Amino acid sequence: MKTLKYISTLAFAGLILFTSCDKVLDIQPKMDLSDKTALSTTFGLQAAIIGAYDRLQGGDLYGGRLWVAGDMIAGTVKISGEQNTVYEELQMLNKTMSADNRITTSLWQNAYFTINLVNSVIQEIPNVDDTDIEEAKDRLEGVALFIRAMLYFDMVRYLGNPNTGEGVPYITEPTTIDYKPARDNIETCYQNIIADLERAMTLLPASNKDRATDIAAEALLARVLFYQGDYAKAEQTCTNVIDNFSGGLEELIIDNYSSTKSKEMIFGLMSTETDASVGTLNGYYRFKSSGKFSPSNDFIQLVASETGAGDNRVKQLYANYEGKFFTKKFDDRYMNVPLIRLSEMYITRAECRLILDPGDADGGSLADLTVIRDRAGLPKFSKSSSTAILIQRIKELAYEGDYLHNMRRLKRDVAGLPWNDIKLVYKLPQRELDVNPNLTQNE
Repeated sequence: MKTLKYISTLAFAGLILFTSCDKVLDIQPKMDLSDKTALSTTFGLQAAIIGAYDRLQGGDLYGGRLWVAGDMIAGTVKISGEQNTVYEELQMLNKTMSADNRITTSLWQNAYFTINLVNSVIQEIPNVDDTDIEEAKDRLEGVALFIRAMLYFDMVRYLGNPNTGEGVPYITEPTTIDYKPARDNIETCYQNIIADLERAMTLLPASNKDRATDIAAEALLARVLFYQGDYAKAEQTCTNVIDNFSGGLEELIIDNYSSTKSKEMIFGLMSTETDASVGTLNGYYRFKSSGKFSPSNDFIQLVASETGAGDNRVKQLYANYEGKFFTKKFDDRYMNVPLIRLSEMYITRAECRLILDPGDADGGSLADLTVIRDRAGLPKFSKSSSTAILIQRIKELAYEGDYLHNMRRLKRDVAGLPWNDIKLVYKLPQRELDVNPNLTQNE
């Protein structure tokens, strides 16, 4: 992990776009800023948070491989033949990941880099003497907690060992390069993630200029509770989001994947013509860019299983291009990346309701399932079922970072392997093990 000194180079590198302005602001060059100077004002804290958002958009995090890696491991993609496939990708496709895999190493490095940055913001907020803008300080702390929780959640899902219960080190303060933490267990990580999100909900505003909001924190909390298996709290949290979110489902599903902000997107990465969040995803999937991957044969059959009934997702989100099948979700070169959508809340609540009350198959669970099927243009069912919900979840969230983790949550085989096979889990980077004797490898 990096020290705060190195983190400052991200937050203040180049030109920084201040969220309350449309123009670029000139600031003191990064090499002249001490750490304390950098984070001693609300402006400095805000600039650091923008640096954290910028890191989230990178190709190694939510702008690309954090999503695509799960599909490579789960076998929902195949090599299109349009580009060369590199060593690290072949390892994921073949379930032979090593401790020197650059994709897994980059997740660790970029995630902890960003976590250390937001931890520095959280630590310095009480020391900033801007008493006239306490509201801004609350918002910045809420955003920092949201980002920290989101990163730890995905790190636990990729790096958590299902057989030993080991998660990742959950660090909540800025650290130096000499810090050598051990791994916290998965349940401890979940409890900390939940605590971060619950506090973030109390600090974040309802509107935040395309950044994290109180509803975004609550929607992420619903996802975390769902994956933790707390279906009662997940159901209630989904209900709160559905009832209070100001947007709604897009009539045209393809509108969720465009440069215009979708009314369905609860939280996402916003692109501009000079700062696109989707470049890596374009490279992997966009057929006009000779996408590296296309849907695997088995996944195509599942996605297209109701084409006879007229599934709008197949019509709008997939295409046969010169004899090859591609997803069109990432065709827009300047699209906003939708990390949390309203449809996920409906499909999650449908499953929670059925688990909590199997007799609800023709009640609330069916109503939520019907919302998803109606938008897809599919006929109504008379009853909900776990299979029907699973199929709609797979179709609705295809290539959005859900499939691998959901199959493992359900303890179902993945790519011919048992759900808890260690081959489905990232290895800890060898360079981290070499310098930190307190870390253990996933074996």
